[in-house]
Amino acid sequence: SNLNEELRKIKQLKITGYLQPQWQYIDSAGAPSVAAGDFVSATGNKCYSRFMMRRGRVKFTYTQKNVMYMLNTDWTEKGVNIRETYIKVTDPWLNMFSLTAGLLQVQFGYEVTQSSSERETPERARYNQTLFPTERDMGLFGTVQFPKSSPLAGLKLVAAVMNGSAG
Repeated sequence: SNLNEELRKIKQLKITGYLQPQWQYIDSAGAPSVAAGDFVSATGNKCYSRFMMRRGRVKFTYTQKNVMYMLNTDWTEKGVNIRETYIKVTDPWLNMFSLTAGLLQVQFGYEVTQSSSERETPERARYNQTLFPTERDMGLFGTVQFPKSSPLAGLKLVAAVMNGSAG
């Protein structure tokens, strides 16, 4: 019974992630780059290239009854950064109301909140990268998502209060 309890606790933790290495090549020193910063202005070489880790995501999700804790990290050659960390509490009665608080995705539009595993392209649209460079901010949001048995199934309402300084 004690072993079953420990196994149940372990199953509540989900670890996911992916790596996206990147190689860039240019033919002139000091060339500008949207992704990963401009190239260094150096002399002597006619070609310049670099290999880097564009994304190295590791996500930890721990679920316990109606509470979920999430920590999403990014591991690159520049170091380890926290992408998101939040707590989400869902009502235990109807399972359709939730409150989420912490460092989380900006609740604006469709593409910014869409997971990279669900997008049609690997990168977000340029306007989203310009308007929301980190795509994350401190805040909280409430969600109402109607169940499949409801005549309003498919309708999702989100109201958010964000700090506004993560840009």
